Amino acid sequence: MKKAFVPILLFFLFGFSPREFVPSNQNAIYNIAALHSFYTQLSAIQKDTSRVSIVHIGDSHIQSDFFSGEVRKKMQHTFGNAGRGFVFPYEIAGSGGALDVLFSHTGSWQACQIKKNYADCTTGLAGFTVIPSENSSFTIDVATKAQTEASFTKITFLDTSSSFLPQNISGHFFLHKEQENRVILFEKSQDRVTFVPAPTNGNIPALQGLVLENDHPGILYHALGINGSTVAQYLRSTRFENQIAALNTSLVIVSFGTNDSYSSTSSFCASCLTDDYRNLIARIRRLNPNVAILLTTPPDHHYRRKYHNKNVAPLRQAMLQLAIELDVAVWDLYEAMGGKNSILQWKKENLAHADLIHFTIPGYIKQGDMLYQALMQGYPKYE
Repeated sequence: MKKAFVPILLFFLFGFSPREFVPSNQNAIYNIAALHSFYTQLSAIQKDTSRVSIVHIGDSHIQSDFFSGEVRKKMQHTFGNAGRGFVFPYEIAGSGGALDVLFSHTGSWQACQIKKNYADCTTGLAGFTVIPSENSSFTIDVATKAQTEASFTKITFLDTSSSFLPQNISGHFFLHKEQENRVILFEKSQDRVTFVPAPTNGNIPALQGLVLENDHPGILYHALGINGSTVAQYLRSTRFENQIAALNTSLVIVSFGTNDSYSSTSSFCASCLTDDYRNLIARIRRLNPNVAILLTTPPDHHYRRKYHNKNVAPLRQAMLQLAIELDVAVWDLYEAMGGKNSILQWKKENLAHADLIHFTIPGYIKQGDMLYQALMQGYPKYE
């Protein structure tokens, strides 16, 4: 009786038949009604020249920004480009980030992140913090490799004390604060600026990210990922919910799961991971209770390049149950890309790498287009 009860329950909660609950190779978002507030705000952009802020967090699939960058490009093409959004000088922290925004730096810097020395300093949405010496600087260049218009008239520093000041800019600039963060407004649009630390009362600024905006309505799409990270590690971010609130976030997309499930079947704990997701969702909503949340299932991948990862199925099922329990939406990337062993076909089509975990740039771009198409399926009723 118990086996029969679960599909019947899902039928009433989701509104489709048990057979349709796990469609094969279908690009779908489950419990799409949970995105109601996000779609309502999207529809308002054209009416009142407003902005909609999307935060996309995850692991290496997100840090490179090929996947999320494609969603950003298509969303901004449809609804307007309000700016490049969140960026971070990952190179200073010894990591790698998006290719369309270039950073360079001088002087010595210290770094910490949620995967290792997280107790040494506070961290924010990015999971990284970089701290300059007094004679250091960094330069941001959004023109040389830009894929879309990324020049900015406003930059928000997500940091914990003091801030940075610009050098060699065009026109004047003005300083003010929004909530806890220092903001610089530029008289003219900028695409390459050098910043130096501006200590306050002897405190050196600790940089946790920058947000680039222009003067136009539309979409701000913030992508933040950490190579090799898990949900449990991301929960170490001390200023996570504060910065989600500071970004006026309308939708949070959560793309973890690959590293969480990458283990032997005997050591995988689905209930433990479900608890981690519950905690993450609670923190997302702590200061922004009405924000829409979209979980994405991990893509199909192999364990140690040899074995289909059997842990993905229970993790995927746990996410679908969380959609019911916590009223969040779920984009089923695992099924959308073809289900079990589909990574082999993606590899055959040069969309996935030989490690059978990561994807090629065309593969990530394909995923970004799939997510955009899935999001747009629920939008027309709000136009």
